[in-house]
Amino acid sequence: MKRCLLSLITLTSLTSAGALTLTGTLEGNAAPDLRLSGWAVKGSGQPVAELVSAAVKGGSFSLTLPTALPPAAAQSPVDNRISWPGLMDFGSASASAQATEMKFFVYRDANGNGQRDEGETMREVRLNTGRSFVFVVWVSNDVTVTGSNGYAVNLYKGWNALTVDVRSSVSVKPLDPKASITVNTGQ
Repeated sequence: MKRCLLSLITLTSLTSAGALTLTGTLEGNAAPDLRLSGWAVKGSGQPVAELVSAAVKGGSFSLTLPTALPPAAAQSPVDNRISWPGLMDFGSASASAQATEMKFFVYRDANGNGQRDEGETMREVRLNTGRSFVFVVWVSNDVTVTGSNGYAVNLYKGWNALTVDVRSSVSVKPLDPKASITVNTGQ
């Protein structure tokens, strides 16, 4: 596989229930069995469960983020043990909450069953928009999280898609539905 670039991903709200969809196109050459997947991860970043995946067909994909709760094994308290992008020193949480980060991976679905199986190597990828990167997190209830260097984010119960920009200060904002997002798969 050559270097691939997933681009023009947009986030759109599909329902009043808050389902979010990431859609995009693939530029470059990729295996016909390539899938982009979102995984619930432990606080350490270790993948626990594949929550969503989509085949990259005709250079396009669409991932609808789940509305269901992530597995309990991936949930952790929102406290000084969280290790989120851009959060260097945890400050506070406005309420008690559980959280699960979603990380994105690509893999070749060798047997074509639409899910990752043992032996199908995953590679983590990061979704970017300009100089910022996309951070997707689920929380059990509304909570505001603060940290050093201006880190402040209001999270709402369910899945949240945000952009994080780390410079001399940290800026965390809801992902703009019209943002142009790229994912470099490193191939």
